Parts: sequence; structure tokens; C-alpha cells
Amino acid sequence: MKIAPAAAMLFHVLFVSIDGGACLARAETLSVSVSASSPSQGDPVLVEARADFPVDKAELAWKGRTVPMTAAGKGRYIALMGVDLGETPGKVPLSVLATTESIVMRSDLELTVVAREFPVQKLTLPKRMAEFDAATLERIRAEAGILEKIFSITSPPEWDMPFLRPVDDFRPTGFGARRVINGEPRSPHAAVDVHLPEGTPVSAIASGTVAFAGDQFFGGRSVVLDHGGGLFSLYYHLREFLVAEGRHVAKGERIGAVGSSGRATGPHLHFGVRAAGGRIDPSRLFGEAFR
Repeated sequence: MKIAPAAAMLFHVLFVSIDGGACLARAETLSVSVSASSPSQGDPVLVEARADFPVDKAELAWKGRTVPMTAAGKGRYIALMGVDLGETPGKVPLSVLATTESIVMRSDLELTVVAREFPVQKLTLPKRMAEFDAATLERIRAEAGILEKIFSITSPPEWDMPFLRPVDDFRPTGFGARRVINGEPRSPHAAVDVHLPEGTPVSAIASGTVAFAGDQFFGGRSVVLDHGGGLFSLYYHLREFLVAEGRHVAKGERIGAVGSSGRATGPHLHFGVRAAGGRIDPSRLFGEAFR
């Protein structure tokens, strides 16, 4: 992977500290590049750090979360962060921390988040699919809580690029759609839908560990993969899944098949990605910057 020069920014603003708060003057340089300095809502952003000194640990600090960066060559480290689809447009700070011995070097920069227009989807569904009793609402809340707990975990990164499309015929629609169901506004669609025949194979976009494999009220038969470094991929409405929680899967390995389980009006794959906590448009992972 190479970050396109036209989209890159370079920063040499360094703060050096040791235990006890003392500062040292050093000649080492920590430079940071990003794949987009003005990303849109829902965009993934690749962050690359280069250090001309030995680094024991490199980390990305973003939106109150710290995620480990992965080594990608001598003195080079990368991480993937996500600008949430609901992020407020404007300036957002980002930092890279590099630790060597007892010294932490820090490079700070700002991204400018740009507003993105999302489609509006007006859906008419049967009452049983749009209005829920107390027991069902409790189930929905419990399932959401389980997923948020999973997404809060930051494991060592094991993803690499390029990412693979989850299905061969990948024609995504609907990311960020502001849904109005039976006349009532609902949460935005934080994934893409890929409409395909039932039974179409679904594969892992990168290596990872199965963080969730089970049945959900909305998602039906679902799989969530933890690729490390705060990166997760989600596959919902499956006809069946072929992996179990805790199992390691390889990039491109088949994990299930397209179906219509859960709250679905027909066979399709609901495919989502979280990057460092942000709900991103997964189709943008297959662009030039991530090859």
C-alpha cells in the first residue's frame, strides 16, 4: 500500500516526554500521513507513521480511543480509523504516539470532516416488523449491548490490505440511509445492503477472530469478525453461518451464505464495518487508497 501523495499530509509536530513529565530535546523525527485530510462522514482513513528511531510501540489516539498500529516495514506503522457516519462536520484532532524505552514521542494533526448527503428511504413494513412488545424490545436492547461490548475491545491488529469483497458480485446500496418506517424516522443504516440470490457464498474480508456468531432479532443469523486494531466486519441476514465464536478465520475464507433471516424483506447481505469505533461505508475500503 502507498498513500497517494495528493491525499497525504505530513506532520513533524513533536512532543517528547519521559516519566515524571520532563522533556528532552531530540533529533528523531516522527512523521504522519493520512489517506484523506478532509474525509467525509462515514469514510475510513488510513494513517501511516514513519519513525527514524527504534519504536517499541506505536499507537493511534482518536475520539477518546487508543488503538495499536501495525508494523508495515522498517520504521513504518499503519492504522485504520473511521469517521462515523454521524460525526459532526468540522475539525477533529488525531494523534500518533511512538514509545521507545521510557520516551513517548507524539505527533498531532487535525482532520476536517466534511458533511455527506445520505439517501432517505421510506419503507412500509407490517406492524409485526416495526412495532415491538416489551419482551422484544428488551431482547433488542440486550443484543445491542452485547455488540457494543464487542466493539469496545481492541485486540492486536492482524488485518492487511487489500481487503477482499465479501461476495463476488458486490453492488452495495443504502449506506447511511435515513430510514423512515411507516412514517416514523429511525436510526440511519450503518451498513450496505447487497441483494443476491439465497445461498450465495459470503467470505471474510480479512483475517480475524469470530467475535460473534449467532441469531439476532434484527440481523438474523449473524457473524462479526474482529480483525484487530479496532476493526470489525459484520455480516447479517445469513441463511447459515459456518464458523463458531472464538475461531480464527483466514482472509477469503467462506463464513456463511446470503439469506433472509431476521428482519429482512428478501435475500440480501447486510455488510457493515466498524473502524476504531466509527461506523464507516464498507464499500470505501476497496478504493485506491487501501490497495
